[in-house]
Formats: sequence, C-alpha cells, structure tokens
Amino acid sequence: MPDSTGGQNREIAVTAGMSDPGETLLYEMNRRGGSPVLVGRAAEMASLQAAFDAVRAGGPAALLIGGEAGVGKTRLISEFAARARAAGARVLIGGCLELGADGLPFGPFTAMLRDLVREIGADDLIGLLPGSDRATRELARLLPELAAGRPAGEAGSAVHSAGEARARLFEEFLSLLERLAVEQPLVLVVEDAHWADRSSRDLLAFLIGYQRALANVLIAVTFRSDELHRTHPLRPLLAELTRIDWVERAELPRLSRGQAEELAAAVLGGFPERALTDTLYERAEGNPLFTEELLACPDGCALIPDSLADLLQQAVRRLPEDTQEVLRIASAGSGATSHPLLARVTGRTEDELTTAIRPAVTGNVLVTTADGYAFRHALIREAVHEDLLPGEHSQVHTKFALAIDADPALVGDGRADMEKAHHWYSAHNTTWALISAWQASVQASRSVAHAERLVLLARVLELWDQVPDAAERVGADHVRVLEETAAAARDAGEHKRGLAFVESALSELDEATDPVRVALLLSQRHLFRKDLGLPEDKNDLDRALGLVPESLSKQARIQLLLAASHYSCHSGGEQFTGWAEDALRLARELGDRDAEAQALTALAGIKAGPLGLAEPGGESFRLIAEARQIAEEIGAYQPIIKLVIYESHLLCGAGQYERAAVVAREGIADAERHGLARTRGAFLAINVAEPLMFLGRWDEAVEVAERALDLAPPTLTRVGLWIACASIALARGDIATAVRRASASRAALSGSRYDDQEHLPQAVLDIELSLATKGPAAAVDLAAEMLTQFDLSASSPRYVWPLTATAAAVARQAPGEAADALLCRLRTLAEKLDVSGPVQRAWQRWYAAIDPRADDDTADAPSAAARLAAADAAVAAWEDIDQPYPTALALVVAAQAALSGGPSGREAAVERLRRAAPLAERLGAGPLTEQITALLLRATGTATGSATAAQHERLGLTGREIEVLRLVTAGQSNREIAAALFISPKTASVHVSNILGKLGAATRTEAAARAHALRLFDAPDAGR
Repeated sequence: MPDSTGGQNREIAVTAGMSDPGETLLYEMNRRGGSPVLVGRAAEMASLQAAFDAVRAGGPAALLIGGEAGVGKTRLISEFAARARAAGARVLIGGCLELGADGLPFGPFTAMLRDLVREIGADDLIGLLPGSDRATRELARLLPELAAGRPAGEAGSAVHSAGEARARLFEEFLSLLERLAVEQPLVLVVEDAHWADRSSRDLLAFLIGYQRALANVLIAVTFRSDELHRTHPLRPLLAELTRIDWVERAELPRLSRGQAEELAAAVLGGFPERALTDTLYERAEGNPLFTEELLACPDGCALIPDSLADLLQQAVRRLPEDTQEVLRIASAGSGATSHPLLARVTGRTEDELTTAIRPAVTGNVLVTTADGYAFRHALIREAVHEDLLPGEHSQVHTKFALAIDADPALVGDGRADMEKAHHWYSAHNTTWALISAWQASVQASRSVAHAERLVLLARVLELWDQVPDAAERVGADHVRVLEETAAAARDAGEHKRGLAFVESALSELDEATDPVRVALLLSQRHLFRKDLGLPEDKNDLDRALGLVPESLSKQARIQLLLAASHYSCHSGGEQFTGWAEDALRLARELGDRDAEAQALTALAGIKAGPLGLAEPGGESFRLIAEARQIAEEIGAYQPIIKLVIYESHLLCGAGQYERAAVVAREGIADAERHGLARTRGAFLAINVAEPLMFLGRWDEAVEVAERALDLAPPTLTRVGLWIACASIALARGDIATAVRRASASRAALSGSRYDDQEHLPQAVLDIELSLATKGPAAAVDLAAEMLTQFDLSASSPRYVWPLTATAAAVARQAPGEAADALLCRLRTLAEKLDVSGPVQRAWQRWYAAIDPRADDDTADAPSAAARLAAADAAVAAWEDIDQPYPTALALVVAAQAALSGGPSGREAAVERLRRAAPLAERLGAGPLTEQITALLLRATGTATGSATAAQHERLGLTGREIEVLRLVTAGQSNREIAAALFISPKTASVHVSNILGKLGAATRTEAAARAHALRLFDAPDAGR
C-alpha cells in the first residue's frame, strides 16, 4: 500500500499520542510465511471480475467488501488488481490511516494522486484536466505539489463558501477520473475505509453516486467490519450506499476447515499432519493472517507471537480496567460462557457483571450468545488468557470447575462433564482431570462427538501414570482405555493415531491368556493399515481367526469374520465368500440381526466380483435390499452405511448415475446424524460427486466435493474428492486449480498401497494434465510409464478402460515412434479387457473411435466413413448413459472424421458440431468450446488466414469471441447470436462484453467498426 502520509504526518501522529499509523502497515509488510497462492476466494474473485466486466460493458459497478482484521481483504484486492492490470486496466489504490477520530483529510485520494504522478508525471496529469489552471489549483488541495508554487484553490477563493470549494474539488476529481477512463478501464480502490475521515467518506459517496456518468470505472471499498461499533460513522454511509442499484456489499468470510488446511499446505509446501491442521483451525478459526502467523513459528507457536498478540489485544487495551479484569477471568471459559456462570466465578452480581462487560460487547471484543458471551475470536481469548499470572491461572480454572460441579445447569445440557474436564486439566489437578475426562468421554460418545471423545480419552492416557490408582478411579484397565481410544480414533477418522493405540494395546497383552482381545485388536490393526493405504498383512486376519474358534466365542468370531470378508471383498474368491457365509450363519444362530445385515452387505460386494459391477435387479442388489430391510427394522447404523457405500458404488458402475447420487446423499445425511460427517459422510461425497460429474452437473459435483473437503476428511478420502475437482477444472480450462488439486492427490497417494479405484483415475488425470501443460509428446511418455507402473491385468476394467482410451487419445495427437509403440501396447491391452455393462461398452466404443485400427485387421488406414461410423457409435453409447461431456468429445471426433472425407463431409461435420456446441457451453468446457468453434469455422469455409489469426491472438480474442464478433459485425442481436451458436442469450451478452473490453470499444457499433478497420473478417486473398 502506498504511503500517503509521508514521514511528517507519522511523526505528528505519534507526537500527539496517537497510535503510529504505520504500525499495522509494517506488521502486514513484515509477515512471514505468506501463502504463494490465494486460497478460498474464488467466489469473491468472481464477483470482482463480474463487476469489472459490467463496467467494461458500460454499466456502473461498486463493491463494498467487509471482513475482520486479517481475513484477507488486502490480499484479495491485490490479486484482483494484478488481474485487472493484466487485462489493460489502470488501478489506483489509496488506503485510510488510523490517525485519530478525524483521520487524514482525503488521505486515500491523495495517495491515488501521488501514485498517478509517479506513474505518468505531474505534467501529463495536469494535461488531462479541462481548464487546467483552475482544475490544477483545486486538485492541489489534495496534492500540493501540483500547484507548482501557486496557492491551492481558485484565485479569490476566500470569498467563496467552504461548501462551494468542496463541490468544485469533487467535480474536478470526477472529471479527472472520466478522462483517465477514456482510453482504458479504471479501477479505484479505497482500503480500510473504517479509518476514513469525513471528507474522504463524502468524496467516496459522491463518486459512487455519480457512477452512471462515470463510464468505465469500477470502485471497490474495503473495511473492517469488526471495527464498526454501533456509533461508527461508516455504518450509515454503508447503509446509504447499499441502497444504490449498482452497489454490492459483501462480507469476506473466514476460511473453512478444508480451505485453512489448503492454506497451510501452500505455506509449508505440502499437506501437514492432521493434528497440526486441527490445532491451527481451532486456534486461528480460519483467519488467513492468524493461520500464516502461527505457521511461521519455528516452535509451532505454543504461545502467540508477540507481534500477533499486540494486534489481537489492541481493542482489549482500549477498554476500562474493570472490564479487562472480567475479560481475563472470562478467557478461562471454554467457548461461550453463560452470564450466571461468569457472575458466579467473578463474584459479582449479575447487574454488576452487565455494567462491567458492556464495553467489551460494544467494542466487539465479546459477542453475545443465547445466554452469555464468547470472544469474537479464539486467539483474542488466548491472548487475554496468557496475561493471567500462573497462580491466577489455576485459581480461575478451579473456580470454574467447582462452580459447574455445584450447579451443572450453569452450562449447556450434557456439557457439564466436558467443561469440568477442561477446567480440572487446566488447573493442573491431575486426579480430577483424569476422572472427569473419562466421565466426559462417555457423554461425548452418547452425543456422537467422536473428535471430542478422542481428545478426552487421549488425555486419560496422558495422565494415567500421574495418578497411582488410575484403574480404580475410572473402573477400567489401561488396555481397555487404549481399546476405547482406538475406537474413538476410527470414528474420528484419525487412522494413524488409531493404529498407534492398537499397537500399544497389543504390546500389553498375551494371546495365550487373552486370545479374544488380541484377535479383535489384530483385526483392527489390519483395518487401520488398509484405511491408511499401507501394505496390508493378511496374516493378521488369519492369526485372529485362528485365535478365536466358534467354540471360544461365537460373537467375537462373527466380528472377525465380518472384518475378514470386507477385506478386499471386490476381489471375489471362495475364501471371502466362505467367511461372509460363516458370519451370516452364526449371526442367524445368535439372532444378531445387526451382524446378519453386515454379512449380507459383504456378500453383495463379493457377488459383484473383481469387476465391481452388478446389474440392477441382480443378486448383489437383492442382497443389499434384504440387508437394508433388516437394518431399518432394528435401527442399526453400521450395516446401513456399508450397504449405502456398496449400493451407490455399484449403481454408478452400472450407469445409474441419478440413483447412485440419491442413495449416496441419503447416506451422507445418516452419517451427519451419527456424528460421522467427517469420515463416512465425506467418503460418500465421492459417490455423489462422481455420478454428478458424469451427468454433466459439474457445479453441483464441485460443491459437494468442496463441502466434504471443508471437513478435512482422512487423506485417502480426499484423494477421490481432489481428483473429481481437478478433472472438472481441467475440462473447464482452469489449469491452475487442476494442477493444485492433482498435485495434492498425487502426493497423498505417494507411498500408499496400489488401489485401482484411486491410482488409475489419478493416472488418467495426470496424463490429461500433461497434455494440457506440456504437450502430446510428454503425455505419451507419461502414459507409457503408467502402463508399466501398474498391474493392469489385476485391475478392474471399470478403471482400466478410461486409462486405455485416454492414453490412446494423447497418442493420436503425437505422431512418432513413441506414440506408435504406445498404440500397439494399448491394442493388446484392449483386446484382453473384459466389457460388462453399458458404461464399459461406452468406453470400449470410445476407444475404438479414437483408434479405429484397433478393430481393423488390415494394414490399411480405416476410411473416413469407417472412422465416422466408429465415432457415431461412441456418441450413441455415451448418449445412452446420459454423459454429456464424452458425448460432445465423440461428436467432435465424428466431425473430424467427416471433414477428412473431403467437401462432401462438411454438412455431416457441421451437424455434429452444432450438437456438440450447446453441450460444451452448458458445461462451461472452455477448451472444448474453442475446439468446436475452430472446427465450425473450418467446416463452414469461413476459417481465417494465418495473418488474421495472428491479429486475433494479439487482440486476446478467443475462438468463441471471434465467432461472436463476426455476428456482431453482421448486425445480429444477442438473441440472434445465441440462436446461431446454440448458446444462451446471457452467455452471448457476456461474450459481447468481453469483446468490447478487449477492443476498447464502448458500443457494439464501435466494435464492428473496429473489426472492419482491422479487416478481421476479410477473406484471406482480399485486396490482392
């Protein structure tokens, strides 16, 4: 941000006892560990871009962007400013400074003028002004150096009222902006408007109010919403401006958990451990600045860095001492603290507490809850809490614990045990901390608060050796606590920690004296290793089953058989079938209907076999229906969630995408009710996102995936979600997002055990990404490497067919020996691949369309007619299962085949391209739309010569924009353009707006005239 005050103003401010206006700026400038990429602001960036496009199209637009300190307003504006400059705009930014109640008059606008003088020089700036002498004198009120020694203001201005002088100044500033915006778009940014003085607020309101007359100018204003107390002078101005039609107000939110994790990965260069990201989110609560500051600490920031603590406590230190004393006590509370509880602990009457705490609420340090108060941000609470002396710390927490023990109603229902556990632990009372943590873990289990239960049980283990009679105190031995903690870790999705707890428990047991416990722990160890993608040890299952025959414990035997039958059940085989059937038999003998439903679910997966396929109405779906009926009758959750996963997976494989998504959505709702949204629910999000992606409902698919990623699910669950998001981004031409997501999923899979449903989709994505970023030759090399790296003969055709077709597609674009060799390998692979169901048949036909020689035994190249027939067959196959994107791709291949047959094929090519165009437009598949446009130009005989193509490139026009401009030049309306190009009128309007901006034209007529002048659409031989 430019320094608009100069050293003199800063010195005056400090001398007057005000805070140094550069303190916050220097803090921002000296931040360490900033993210190299902007995270979680796609929607806000899109809003800014939409406003910019509206301005370039001739309309007014202003954005008011609020958000708390550190939430990323400046970073967002900086990123947008860079994009706007790249698009040819001039960007002027001025910041307001905290210089007391009145601030620095016209501070942000003075900064803008100073930057403008540095950019173009004072003489050129003066030359822009109409009636230069008068205008210069008026603007010299803001920037004295413009006066060049002459007095600022109009000659004889002393006789004019202050109101008249202000009006002239405003008018001259408006005129300056008008002239600056004649040749290029202008973006005007006022930052930190919560510190704006009255004069700056008035000028800002004037400019926004007159934006209809201020063409080609976007105004953006940022402010700290957490600074806007009830009497803040900016509040009425914001309310007034928001009533203007073209003004949009937005609040920049904190990052979600998933976005905060992505930010941490960007700063650290890789995704950190789950424990670190959980702690970061708990402390920083998604505030980007706070997150980056904590990440920058070499010791992990057990304590808040002094610089950040000072920033956090600025508002606290402005409060009365009595209020600060209450805040120090309140900081010991866990989350929100009720008014009666805080009164009890502080020893005040409720009226006295209200009087003391009101300034903290007014100053936005505390926010009110239903029955009490909470700190506006967790780190503010933490910073205040660190001010407690050691003796005060223990005393305050002890008071909280005793008060809650005496009257549990002082906290919310069911929270008393958890609150006491927190306070006894913070008071360093180890005995009561252990007892209360164990008791609270039981309550957390009833409340399906799995993450909280894990924290509490881990605390019991931490304190175990510090309490001599711990086992008697909690009524359980150490191994029992380890078993409970491992179970909590599984429910919380903490598989790595769960594995460690299981290993510890096994080290304390002897299988000779405790075979059942050892066997069940071995089974858990196997499942944890599987969930972590580690090499699985089948010996654990065999050993566990050997330790517990039916004669020892039928109930334990059932659990072990179920775990064994679910182990890679898609591999099929008699052994897995036998285990599942034994589990089913024993469950029915014991009348254990929960286990019976789980056994039926396992059998359904086994019946689907290695292909992972089942026909609707077949045996697998019959078994699933039977299991569902039992589970619903008894209200059992575990079998229901497993069968939902299997059913949605099988439906998707059968091409029943709509039904698959519905089933998986219902499963997510169940998972949320059982507190498993982060684990089972997030996994099922994959089974929603994938079918939606296939159906072409890409926005919905991305929304589902992003929502699941926000929960920070287990690593391998994230892989499927990342791949879906990356695939859609790539198809839409968003290379940056695709690269970021693909890199994350690739890193997560690195070192994990091979799983075809994860590694092969990643391979497909990497090949397509290599084609987009490095070209066909590199993609061919990568595809050949993938064929060698993975054992495709042992993989499901469900995942091998997409890899085969993708590899063939890149080979077709890279003629040469490497590509020919790859095609030969693919033909051999395709000949051996099984085909089952409509989806795999579509992939097979798509592969045949890409490489027609695969179905031709002759040495001659297939004819154009044969290639067209193969492509049309692929189109029909994709249409049968309602997949619009591959349908459009196949239509393009069909058009290319038709065009290769000579002039007679043009009509057939145009017909197929006109079918493909609306599909690509609806999906937002930019690269495919460009390809279709180029082929349409070729097919209709209107393709331009290379010289004109170079002009298009210099102007920055895309292929679609070229076609739209051609129709604009022909005098067609947006509706006529939409009909001609098979797009919506709204899309046509967006294209026209972009064209006007790129050509620097204010109207359609001006754009058409510019196109004619540049001879953009002349025939290649015109003028010869």
